[in-house]
Amino acid sequence: MRRRPLSIATAVAAALAGIGVGAPVATAADAPQYVQLGDSYSSGNGAGSYAEKICWRSSENYGEKVARRQGATYTNAACSGGVIADILNPRDIGSWRLRTRTFSVPQGAVDARAQWLHQAKEAELCGTPAQPDWSWTYTIDSSAAIGDLFTATVKCQLTAAPQIEAVTPQTDAVFLTIGGNDIGFTTIVTNCLVLRSAGGCKSAMDAANATIPQMKTRTTEALQAVHERSEGNAHVYLLGYPYLINTDAYELSSTYDAGEALSTMQERGDRVQRAAMEELSAATAGAGFTFVDVKPDWGGYAHGMETGALTGNPYSWLVPVLGTGREFSEWVHPRPAGWSASALALYAAMV
Repeated sequence: MRRRPLSIATAVAAALAGIGVGAPVATAADAPQYVQLGDSYSSGNGAGSYAEKICWRSSENYGEKVARRQGATYTNAACSGGVIADILNPRDIGSWRLRTRTFSVPQGAVDARAQWLHQAKEAELCGTPAQPDWSWTYTIDSSAAIGDLFTATVKCQLTAAPQIEAVTPQTDAVFLTIGGNDIGFTTIVTNCLVLRSAGGCKSAMDAANATIPQMKTRTTEALQAVHERSEGNAHVYLLGYPYLINTDAYELSSTYDAGEALSTMQERGDRVQRAAMEELSAATAGAGFTFVDVKPDWGGYAHGMETGALTGNPYSWLVPVLGTGREFSEWVHPRPAGWSASALALYAAMV
């Protein structure tokens, strides 16, 4: 059984000393430009302070900590629940809603619906997007006309632009975590840590392992596209994930050790993602692709979830399940100390 005790106070102090304190290393004139892509382990879930609670973006995530330290400009396009496909494609986010409004449209107009829709968008009937990469998709659900008055109900769906659009030829570095949701992060957490179902956990783990080869292929394609969009100027840093639990031995039944299965799967995921980055570097002249293993800076297993008391976890750097004052989307995501640990790992890889 692998565990390594480590004082939270000591680790946080080290993290703050290396990341959060001190003058930036760049001036405004030569400030590098950093972009963050990916999922909840990049957007900010668990940090405790958020710009919004759809993508759960936080200024306390690892990338923005490093950007502040280095005096860089920074754009966060990561979004909670993100999958690899979201790097290249738009994504519907949040729940859709209906809005009804009456506008004046010339009686008998052939394009009455189009004219109503134009006015609805001009009036921002669905609302004003809270983030620069968000937009509303308007779809007329029903309509009726009386004379020049045209009434319609529109379905409003918030959409996030493809994350890659945040990358430009001026981008110097791209940070991301990706792949966890592609292999079923939520299903694994639910079955292995919340319900503690041996059968459900094994099924989730089997599905994850079966999907890892596809994850590698999709990651390679997406990051190659990121490289091309930056015109070869951005160095891409792909961060791994910390251990989710604080031990590699966690039996859910006499026949199934979920701890061993989870540990083995996470380490396999790291190897596959590292290999993808190395292959990209070898195949792309002058390109920079680096895999960043965050596990050592997280103290190995020391700060994973405590399997015996999931709601307490005083030593865990992950938000506990049913944590007081925490929401579902924050469960099993980095607390501030965890975000600092990941920032340390990234910072060390960059210098």
